Amino acid sequence: MRPGRVEDLPAMVRLWEHEVLAGRRDSAPHGRFLQRFLSGFDWEACSRVEDDAGGMRGVVLVLRRQAEDATVARVEAAVTPDIDDELLQTLIGWGVGLARAAGAHVAQVWRARGTAEWLSGAGLQPVRPWWRMDRSLDAPLPPVSPVDGYRLLDSASVPPGAWVDTFNRSFADHWRHTNRTVEELRLGRWPDLELMATDGAGKPAAITLCEIEKYEVDLRPQPVGIVGSVGTLPRHRRRGLARWLVTESLTRLKAAGAVTASLYVDGKNEHRAPDLYSELGFEVTFDTTVWEATFP
Repeated sequence: MRPGRVEDLPAMVRLWEHEVLAGRRDSAPHGRFLQRFLSGFDWEACSRVEDDAGGMRGVVLVLRRQAEDATVARVEAAVTPDIDDELLQTLIGWGVGLARAAGAHVAQVWRARGTAEWLSGAGLQPVRPWWRMDRSLDAPLPPVSPVDGYRLLDSASVPPGAWVDTFNRSFADHWRHTNRTVEELRLGRWPDLELMATDGAGKPAAITLCEIEKYEVDLRPQPVGIVGSVGTLPRHRRRGLARWLVTESLTRLKAAGAVTASLYVDGKNEHRAPDLYSELGFEVTFDTTVWEATFP
């Protein structure tokens, strides 16, 4: 194995696309997204690639972040579809070992449900279901549900700092929450799809950040409207704000040209978010298991 390089990104994307077609991954990111996401990434220390005469056979990346009071390392690995799991196990084992040696408290591996039960033998345990839920935008949409005493604003009307503060406080009590920065939220790409509900005093109450993506290799009708970061500040919960934001987002995504809507949700979400999404016509279409190893 050798360390990866930024110029390996196109080959890495092809490996992830193969995994999508094999049902082992829900989607493959664009190369341009990866290049931006991995800006400043330590390729020498945190990646390994396996090659043969035909090109890249496998890759593993170790990505670190701070969640709550623990450092979490996410181990992302992929292999070509024509080989067995031995190489995948080797790559994931290397990633988990690096995470522990680098001082992470938790190492995570995200795999499609039922495709990586052997991870239990590598010291990881299944801890969380993570679902992608989809619905067609060609079908009749649920009615938009405004909430009395609140109004909707878009990202052109609210300073970036208010979005970051609202995001971080809305998700602070969620599992493995990570505080985000202005750069990570990528505000302004789709101003009409970045919505904030404010109360009668004009203060933030809830947000959602949506966008439209077109995936090169994907089983969903394209383009896809991503309903992202649906969060409500604790004192404004149970008032219907999430329903309002999602129903309004669906209408706007369809008007902007999306034909499918997708969102991602913790299958054990304590606030019963999956129930709301089911009521709005979403169905679970991809079930990922989050595996973790914890270190002293």
